[in-house]
Amino acid sequence: MRKSLQAGASLLIFAFILLFLLVYLPEIFAGRQILDPVAFSIYSFSVKWYGILIALGALVAYLFISDEAKRRGVDRNTVESAVLVALIFGLIGARLGFVIQNVSYFLASPLEIFNTRLGGLSIHGALILGLVALYLYLKKSKKVQFGEIIDLVSPAVLLAIAIGRWGNLFNYEIVGQPTDVLWKMFVPLQYRVNDFSSSEFFHPVFLYESVLLAVLFIIYRLYLREKQIGFVYAFVAYCGVRIFVEFFRIDYRPIFVGLDLAQIVSFVIIIAVLLINQKIRAKNGKS
Repeated sequence: MRKSLQAGASLLIFAFILLFLLVYLPEIFAGRQILDPVAFSIYSFSVKWYGILIALGALVAYLFISDEAKRRGVDRNTVESAVLVALIFGLIGARLGFVIQNVSYFLASPLEIFNTRLGGLSIHGALILGLVALYLYLKKSKKVQFGEIIDLVSPAVLLAIAIGRWGNLFNYEIVGQPTDVLWKMFVPLQYRVNDFSSSEFFHPVFLYESVLLAVLFIIYRLYLREKQIGFVYAFVAYCGVRIFVEFFRIDYRPIFVGLDLAQIVSFVIIIAVLLINQKIRAKNGKS
């Protein structure tokens, strides 16, 4: 019964996504439909699609993590606590990462650090601080090995980011250079970068990243779940995709050997993850 409900819900979600992609998204990209970043308001408090989609991504990722924990026979309470810790510190790290990237602005306006309503999150910061917090928590609890939990949790992060990226669509952000490709995206004047105010259509970089991450997650779920490479696969996959799509972004500013800050950080994370994984495997007695 439960499997039937899950299958029905999955089919309904798939149909909704397909309808949106085939009917509504072309209207948005052509500029015939302009999006409102605010989903709804309660008195003076506005709830934005950006936040909704980030929360939805986290929820869907948790459901996959819970399912995988059950399949592997890992204690559910420990997994839930670990995910909560990683999520909380991941959000803090996401904001800190953005602040560090724009440190001159926040030094001039320090109170703006706490003004998250205009966006400003760094996925790199979320991954780094979330990973550190997860390690410290599991080291203290000693109930489950860090390697086991991080291998279980990491792949779902790809899906969470893939879903969350659609929040950027409603803010008309994470776009690329002006383009005339078939799948070009219209950006209203008020959202355009000053240097490109005369251009109307841009690369939908958020879409490139979302689709690539979703495909990589599906590949993992279908073919690699039994390989126990979730940690390395997820982090290398995300950083690899980020390195690729960064070349298209309108804010791409190379600072070293043709790479910008996000690409350099991605390479550093890949190296760190490979070293951490090697240490975990050595500790577990694996080659």
